Amino acid sequence: MSGHDRELPPIPQDLEASMRALRSMTPPDALVERALSKLPERPKRPAAAEGSQRSSSLWGWKAFLAAPALAALASAAFVAGDMGAISPAFERSEELAIALPEEGDAWMYLDLWTHRHADEPAVVQLEVPEHVRVRLPDGEGGSLEQHCQQERCSHRLTRYRGDAPLSVAVAQPGRYEIHVRHESNEARVRERFILIAARD
Repeated sequence: MSGHDRELPPIPQDLEASMRALRSMTPPDALVERALSKLPERPKRPAAAEGSQRSSSLWGWKAFLAAPALAALASAAFVAGDMGAISPAFERSEELAIALPEEGDAWMYLDLWTHRHADEPAVVQLEVPEHVRVRLPDGEGGSLEQHCQQERCSHRLTRYRGDAPLSVAVAQPGRYEIHVRHESNEARVRERFILIAARD
């Protein structure tokens, strides 16, 4: 505190006593009644209006409780209606025997059901196991060779009508499972090729 600040003088005892007496006082009942009479009265509702309000409130609760069920029903209807627009799905599996040469790789074409796409381009997802070579189009009319050296390798490409077929190669005897998924606006196709490679 600065030196200019001074302590306040004490409150005189008669003033303090008057303040205590004022705090302990309650207003007279006549004053309370007069104050309450000046408040506007609450409008009375007819019994019919109360019943309609009660029923509208009940309908509100029913609608609130039914909303999740209606939302689920609407989504199911939307999904079911939309499923008609999704292209049809086809699945097939084919087992192929490969005779391995004494040295080098044995190449073979994968006969994909691309005719299901008509003239539409199809997005192809090709998944091959370890030690399988894949020949993929390079986008310039040639081909690009990939050798899978992991447990599984995945390749994604877009195929157009008339593209060269996909080809795969293996060099060691064994069973190789290749998964191909291709989709377009016309169809969705899942194919599984099981290659059984053996050396004579």
